[in-house]
Amino acid sequence: MIFLLYLLYLLILYGAIMAGVLHIGFDGHGLRPVEIINDVFGSPPWATLTLFLAIGIPTVLQFFYPSILALLRRDTIAFLSGDWWRVITPLFVQDGGLGGSIFNLVGLLFVGAVAEHLWGGPRLLFIFFIAGIASEFVALVWQPVGAGNSVADFALAAGICILCLARNPFRLERLFAYSVLGAAICLLALHDIHGAATALGGIISLVLILLDRRISTQPG
Repeated sequence: MIFLLYLLYLLILYGAIMAGVLHIGFDGHGLRPVEIINDVFGSPPWATLTLFLAIGIPTVLQFFYPSILALLRRDTIAFLSGDWWRVITPLFVQDGGLGGSIFNLVGLLFVGAVAEHLWGGPRLLFIFFIAGIASEFVALVWQPVGAGNSVADFALAAGICILCLARNPFRLERLFAYSVLGAAICLLALHDIHGAATALGGIISLVLILLDRRISTQPG
């Protein structure tokens, strides 16, 4: 079961990154492989880098001061007792040890850079925090104790895929995007909070797209 979960996690992150990179690199005449990296990383993704530092600093500190993790992690009993911040602060610390911390932070860098290129910095932050916090509320029931920014990373992955699908993607891009959504459905069926995070990120992204279309069709 653990192997299956990790496989689905990797599928979602890798699939979203590939869908986004293909979308960025396709100009109507074909892919531009040499120029894709410049398109994504040509200008620093400031919102992503800010998140990386904001999460990375307390993550590093928690290994020297374990009380930080105990104070900031998700804990349903503590939350119900009045620790309201425990639906926000779990995004800034990690419960997966060194390996899990590296996975979450590296995932943020790659998924965040692609998402920021497609959505822009303000909307990246909006999806990250709204879907991330909403996922923490789900996790209060499904996984009462835990921490990590991975749920918000998965929300960004969904945002990439929904935006790509809304822009008439070509076949390979569509294949990656649908594989991400299929993996999210599997995680939801397993009551995994990453599946809920992916679904919430997709819903929020879809609402943003529909609002944009409604505004663009309004007269004047």
